[in-house]
Amino acid sequence: MRSILELTPKEIEGFIAKSGYEPYRSRQVLEWIYDKAIIDFNQMSSVPRGLREELSRTFCIIPFQLIDKLEGDGAIKLLFVTPDNLSFESVIITHPERSTLCVSTQIGCPVGCRFCATGETFNRNLRSEEIVAEYIFAQNIIGRRISGIVFMGMGEPLLNEEEVYKAISKFIDDFRISPRHITISTSGIPKGIVNLAKNFPKVKLAFSLWSADPEVRKELVPTSKIYPLEEVIRSIGEYVEITHNRVSIEYTVIKGVNDSIEDAYKLIDLFKGFPVFFNIILYNPKDTKTEELVPEMKDVMRFMSVIKRFKREVHLRDSKGVKISAACGQLRGIYERTK
Repeated sequence: MRSILELTPKEIEGFIAKSGYEPYRSRQVLEWIYDKAIIDFNQMSSVPRGLREELSRTFCIIPFQLIDKLEGDGAIKLLFVTPDNLSFESVIITHPERSTLCVSTQIGCPVGCRFCATGETFNRNLRSEEIVAEYIFAQNIIGRRISGIVFMGMGEPLLNEEEVYKAISKFIDDFRISPRHITISTSGIPKGIVNLAKNFPKVKLAFSLWSADPEVRKELVPTSKIYPLEEVIRSIGEYVEITHNRVSIEYTVIKGVNDSIEDAYKLIDLFKGFPVFFNIILYNPKDTKTEELVPEMKDVMRFMSVIKRFKREVHLRDSKGVKISAACGQLRGIYERTK
């Protein structure tokens, strides 16, 4: 069944008029979906019963089903399955004063980063209505507004630009989310980084680096053989020039791979003169075989001390959801292996 989220407000108004109802009813329907995160037409009490029944026969709101939900450790992990029997995830990150949704943009990921659970397979891009539905469903689950969106779930957002940009436009225009509360995380797609700056200059950029050593990075991020680190850095410079935004550098520390003092100096040197800040992330193992790669805290602190010595802003990210397999692709991987 087609999702009503595929339709523009004008198209919804046209359908409702053809069904014999006043045009203003479309505004009511949209308010129930966008403002109140209602995912069942029958719960729209201000909408005439006959119209609710007509909408239910013709459309769905959420174009996928929830098949698993895990909650704890400051996160709620949602696992969905699509009508074409593919699974993907969203994660709600909860704080006392606000909530953020980590959305997926692809089912699997074509980048294939060596230590990432998501990159083990790639099925297809998510459509814009599916990305938007992640947000509506998440708000329905927690019963309150989610003020921040991070495109840091499954997939490489900048390899699905058209659908991602449609979703961003909807978040800004229809859900009234500030573009400054939206962040796109990329593994480094130069053209996409520049396009993001031109299309949405207020949307924030996060760059998942893995290693400042080009050769090591080629081993960790296969697409860096196509998009060399030098080219990515140039595109980040262009992004900064256009937007005047600071860029978040996401650096996942892996024991014995990128956690040395030398690695820290290379990181500092790579972004000399750039308005960036560093988010240090402890590696979250994708399975029992990779548990030995979780870094020692003393090594992480030593790594961060080098960065602080150069007066650069650095944060140790509080990794929520470790206990519920909330890293990208973990819950999906478990589901797919047991199907």
